[in-house]
Amino acid sequence: MKKVILISVTLAILLVGLLTTVASATDITITATPGYVSFSSAPTTWTLNDITGDGFINVDTVYYANPLGDTTPPSATVLDAECQFTWTNDSTVDIEVYVDCGSFTGGDADMTNGGTGSNGATTYGAYSWYSGMTYASKVIVKSSGSNVLYTTVTPGEDKKWGAEIETREDAWTGGDASTATMTITAIEA
Repeated sequence: MKKVILISVTLAILLVGLLTTVASATDITITATPGYVSFSSAPTTWTLNDITGDGFINVDTVYYANPLGDTTPPSATVLDAECQFTWTNDSTVDIEVYVDCGSFTGGDADMTNGGTGSNGATTYGAYSWYSGMTYASKVIVKSSGSNVLYTTVTPGEDKKWGAEIETREDAWTGGDASTATMTITAIEA
């Protein structure tokens, strides 16, 4: 019995010795490069009726971010030359683009976004469009939650785009300028 235990212990020691001398380690380097969204649009200002007009707006009038004329709508298929703005996708991923615009406040041309594309007594209507798009397919610009304007902007892609605002129907009470913020949002497609 002592011999069997001694042999078993000896074999166990040899086995542990073999396992410890046979084992080795290898490191694996794991690289994780993030895909990211980086987006811009320029220019960053738009004065209604200032491109070819006088900077003063009228009630119940549509103004276009069209370098060919503030009151000139784009062609049936929108051209680059009819777009005031350019967005740039500096991301490493495809993105979707959305355009929202809040209320005009701080002056006498105060108006809220009606969210339907049409104006009303104290609301304005707004749309956005891009070069190459069928103008009739323009997208309603809401205060928030607008539908997607462009679904797949590839990394490094620049795109010309524009917007339009139809001013409220009721007359102004004074001449102080109001401002609104148009927000262009890019998310990973």
